[in-house]
Amino acid sequence: MMEETPKQDAELGLQNAIANTVADLVEFRDNSTGWHVSRTQKYLKTLVGQMHEDGVYSDEVLSWDMDAILPSAQFHDVGKISISDAILNKPGKLAPEEFEIMKTHVQRGVEAIEKMERFGYFMEFLEHAKTIAGTHHEKWDGSGYPRGLSGLGIPLLGRLMAVVDVYDALTSVRPYKKAFSAEESAQIIINGAGTHFDPAIICVFRKLIDEFAAIAKKDI
Repeated sequence: MMEETPKQDAELGLQNAIANTVADLVEFRDNSTGWHVSRTQKYLKTLVGQMHEDGVYSDEVLSWDMDAILPSAQFHDVGKISISDAILNKPGKLAPEEFEIMKTHVQRGVEAIEKMERFGYFMEFLEHAKTIAGTHHEKWDGSGYPRGLSGLGIPLLGRLMAVVDVYDALTSVRPYKKAFSAEESAQIIINGAGTHFDPAIICVFRKLIDEFAAIAKKDI
C-alpha cells in the first residue's frame, strides 16, 4: 500500500474540515436533528463494512475510497440550509405546499455542491456528495423524489443513504413526532424492503440491528 504524501495528507485534512463545517452548519440550522449527520455517517460505515464482508454489490463497494465516501455523506442534507425556520422546525405535520418546499432541499443541495465543484478541488469527494444529496430521497419502487428513480436506477450511495437517513429519523425526536424505539424502527425499515428500500441492502441491515441500536443511543 502506497503511503500518502504530505500534499495528499493536507488535501484529505482540508476535505474533512470542509465536510465537518458543512455538517455543523446543517445541524445548527435544523436544531431538531441533534447529531443526525454524525450518526448517519457511522451507520453508513457500518453498513458498507458488512456489505463488503458479505459480497453484496461487491464490485462497486470495493472500488470506493471510504476516505472520500464517508465525509461526502455529511452533505446529504446541505440543501436544508436554504429552507426557512418556519418549515424546517415546524412543530407539527407540514401542509402539502410546505412539504413541496421542503423537498426542494434536495436540488438546492446539489446546486450548492456544484458551486464547490467549480473551484476544481476534491472532485471525487464532491461527486459522491452530489450523488448522495441528490438521490437519498428516491425509493426502490419509484415513488420517491425528486426524479422518481427506481430500483437499480438509483445510485447505490443513494440507496444506502436512504436506509440510514430514515432509520435515524425514526429513532430521533422531531417536532412532528416522538422517537420510535430501535426495535420499532428496525421493523419499519425491514417492512420497507422492495418498496422504499433495496431488498439486498435490507438483508444486510438485518444483521446489523444491534449495532445500529447502539449507535442510536450515543451522542457522537
